Amino acid sequence: MRRLAAGMLDDGGFAAIMAGLGPWLPDGAGMPEVGIAVSGGADSLCLAYLARRWRRAVRALIVDHGLRPTASAEAWLTRDRLARLGIAADILVLEGLHPGPGVADRARRARYAALAAACRRAGIVDLLLGHHAGDQAETVLMRRRAASGPDGLAGMAAVTFTGDLRLVRPLLEIDPACLRGTLRRAGLDWVEDPSNADPRAERARMRAALSDDPPAVRPLLDIAWRAGGARMARDAEQARRLACGVTVADGGWVALTEDPTCPRALAFLLRAVSGRDYLPPSRAVAALCADPRPATLAGACLVAAGAALRRAGLRWLVLREEAAMHPPVPAVAGGLWDGRFMLSVPTGTDLRGVTLGAAGPPGRWMPSDRASPWPARALRTLPALFRDGRVAAVPAMGICHDPALAGARVTSMPGGVAAEAARFSERHRASGPADFYPGGD
Repeated sequence: MRRLAAGMLDDGGFAAIMAGLGPWLPDGAGMPEVGIAVSGGADSLCLAYLARRWRRAVRALIVDHGLRPTASAEAWLTRDRLARLGIAADILVLEGLHPGPGVADRARRARYAALAAACRRAGIVDLLLGHHAGDQAETVLMRRRAASGPDGLAGMAAVTFTGDLRLVRPLLEIDPACLRGTLRRAGLDWVEDPSNADPRAERARMRAALSDDPPAVRPLLDIAWRAGGARMARDAEQARRLACGVTVADGGWVALTEDPTCPRALAFLLRAVSGRDYLPPSRAVAALCADPRPATLAGACLVAAGAALRRAGLRWLVLREEAAMHPPVPAVAGGLWDGRFMLSVPTGTDLRGVTLGAAGPPGRWMPSDRASPWPARALRTLPALFRDGRVAAVPAMGICHDPALAGARVTSMPGGVAAEAARFSERHRASGPADFYPGGD
């Protein structure tokens, strides 16, 4: 692995990192831009600086969270700094986010939702994030202290796939001192967020602990490297199992051809169907695999297949728990419902007064001459468009009672889109633990 001269990350070193995290769309006029999440701090600003020197077609997305009185001014200052680097930037203002219990988690969710929506509007499919080696070490330390399992100890993945977006973390091997050194060499200033040192936050406490014990960082990164490789192997085996024994329905549920025997695979299916960010409790999932039976867990249900489905070779269904489904939301192009379904409509579609929610009893919207092999319990959870309180369309079933909504489509996005899905680059696989952390000198 390339060493960083004088604590710097140069253009060649960054380009080598990005080559290992491809493929990338061509860089040219008319091609989609690569997005960059920029807070204004040193890490993300350095990422933007290097990314702009790597390619021309980039766009920065600045989230104004409004949690500090200076937040708006910092966002505009960051936009001006990016403009001087030739980087176009959009400011995304979060509404209704207030300090209080769980603010870090609430802010994270709101930030990622705003970033994903902005990428969708701009046609961006790759979003760069500025997490660095210090962040990775903090993550592993926090998860180790929480007795996290082997997946958690792998830390953040260099590449995470969501429903329609690829999150890329090019700086996970880079010490934050290198990033600051790179900015100083370029004569660039950045914003310092005082909340990063607030001891009330667990991550800030971990950061302080590692700052007091620098030799502890390297072993934590070695743990992430080894656990990440093992997680890749488990993911590959899990993918093989799912490909052989799972049918995914357009309505957002899955069917199993055999009894669930792999707790990890079942946990991922439950999360995908529930729309949640996190996996269900491992002990409860293991108990279901040891003794498969109808059960409700973490927003999803394991249900025995009926006679018609059994004749088709299916044994179990994983359905959304009806009581846990989100209430209807106003229908907007690109909008999400229930953490799993995204609405797309042709330009000019009139969505005034239209909502997106659960279809409800099929007897109210299914034509009398139509039949479905799926049980009513599953059909009730289908995403549907309502106008004036009545079902106007159920796109997953190809049913539309309102001609104005004939072009509407609802795409299923598996739950856990903000969770880490391990996929390390070939370069990561080829390098050993001693090379994973390049250091700052």
